[in-house]
Amino acid sequence: MIDYASWFVAHEVIASIPFTFGYHPQESIVLTTCRVDPGTLRIGASARLDLEAVDGPNAGMALAHILDALSRTDDEAAIVTVFTDREVGVWVFDLVDALDDDWPFPEHGGCYVVSGQRIHGFTRGGEPTGVCDELELLTTRVAMAQPACSFVERPEGFRFTRTRRGATVDRVAGALRDLARGGPPSAAETGDLTRTLVQEVARGGPTQPDVRARLLHALESVPFRDGFMAWALGGGGDDVEDFTHLDPARALVQPRPPDHAVLAAVYETLGRLARFAPAGRARAPLGVAAYLAWYAGDGTRARMLCLQALEEDHTYSLATLVRDALEAACPPPWFRTDAA
Repeated sequence: MIDYASWFVAHEVIASIPFTFGYHPQESIVLTTCRVDPGTLRIGASARLDLEAVDGPNAGMALAHILDALSRTDDEAAIVTVFTDREVGVWVFDLVDALDDDWPFPEHGGCYVVSGQRIHGFTRGGEPTGVCDELELLTTRVAMAQPACSFVERPEGFRFTRTRRGATVDRVAGALRDLARGGPPSAAETGDLTRTLVQEVARGGPTQPDVRARLLHALESVPFRDGFMAWALGGGGDDVEDFTHLDPARALVQPRPPDHAVLAAVYETLGRLARFAPAGRARAPLGVAAYLAWYAGDGTRARMLCLQALEEDHTYSLATLVRDALEAACPPPWFRTDAA
């Protein structure tokens, strides 16, 4: 069997998948046939399988069935794409081994895992071939040849991605346990935490487990959390010294809606904080995001994030506040209607 794993071919094939199915697959395995000739790539048929299907006792049968169906094409190769919120781990090697047992094509284009805005590449033998940003898909010939369009985003799409198990979750959990021994952040620490969070919002959110843990711990302190919300609603800016010194009440009487560009960056950062948080510890970033969405008038986003926060902790007061405001159809403070 020829193993020709190519990032160029992979990008084109992966970019074609939403246009093939009409939506972005989630928690799915997609196998796509193709033919690669000098100067030409022909993308063939695609078939999708729920990722959980390969975790059960009939995994081999399910994979063999889908491979058999695709083998009836006249293509010589196929590429495996996995769309998941799972952290890349040993399960990838188990998957490529299971696929290799019944692989019907003379060529193998590799296995690619799309997770957390990154694409992780592997050969058919499970050897890593690198990692790239999901944004690379936007510059493919397949994507650029399509007319301007957008895919329908279900309300569930506003929920933050949660990875429940893995090495990163374990490291964040360990760091949180260490931080808990010292109690809430001290007055001497909140200034440094403020600068760190402002910097992370500017660059898209933290990636290091220890930074994730420090900011999760800080957001569980109500003065720090409320000061952060006041900063976000006030338009952001890098001139803030300490969130705990801000007055949230002043932000709530602003006569104008918040800056949506600032909120988009804040959502991105909060989503990264929530992703690898241990069970129950994502309540603060989820609750903050839900409140900010309600304040911005984004009711659908607020509702989905509020429900997700309550799934983490049904007693979390900020989430229950947002839920009550939504159920009462309470508008944000800046919203006004003029009587005719």
